[in-house]
Amino acid sequence: MKLIIPYRLKSSRFPNKYISNFFGKSLIEHSIKLCQGLGDVIVTAPKEDYVKEVSDLHSEYKFDFISTSLDCKSGTDRVIELSKKFVDDYYVMIPADEPLIDRYELEKVLSSELDDFNLCYCDFYCEEDCTSNLSAKIVSTYDDYLLYQSRMVIPTKKDGTFDYTDCKKCVGIKIFSYWGLRKLCDTETKLDKIESLEELKVIELGHRVKLHKIKHIGFGIDIPEQIGLLEDRYYANTKHK
Repeated sequence: MKLIIPYRLKSSRFPNKYISNFFGKSLIEHSIKLCQGLGDVIVTAPKEDYVKEVSDLHSEYKFDFISTSLDCKSGTDRVIELSKKFVDDYYVMIPADEPLIDRYELEKVLSSELDDFNLCYCDFYCEEDCTSNLSAKIVSTYDDYLLYQSRMVIPTKKDGTFDYTDCKKCVGIKIFSYWGLRKLCDTETKLDKIESLEELKVIELGHRVKLHKIKHIGFGIDIPEQIGLLEDRYYANTKHK
């Protein structure tokens, strides 16, 4: 099993995000630490993004850095590129911007029965998280397969209202089998392009995405202001424990 942590430092909303500090460690260091001992850990980015803040982490953690093409438009594209060089049964894409993912929850998913395409999700922490277009919402079948994913609030009632406790939030942990990745095309599909959500490519091509629920209070960091918000949330959920 390969655990792959893709990143890139050039971002219009938050340049150098992945080497930004969160509780004394960079965001990407939190992800590398999370993966230790679970499989072969690969950190990947364009070669120019292999900066000292990442290379210095070799002294404390076991991982390989393998550069991927500038042509990759998403983390999934980087996983596909690596899977052509390094054959394994499964490839686990770990987000480098969700530092509160719980190790125990990740281990539960990795030890469960996996399909060709797998995605983790959780309940929404609050209504504000649900209404943000930075979070991806999902709706599922009764047996936990993905029906649709959107940045808009789904499901929504006929009168336009919603209850955030009815909604499910995508967590950035994605697991692909080797043969699952072979089924994906290199070009964007229509829904993937509209929503900028990679799982839509999978279902638009006629494949099923198995969903795995985890306990998770965090969110992916997209803008600098969210680091302080996530730190405050962590404190609020730990001070009474």
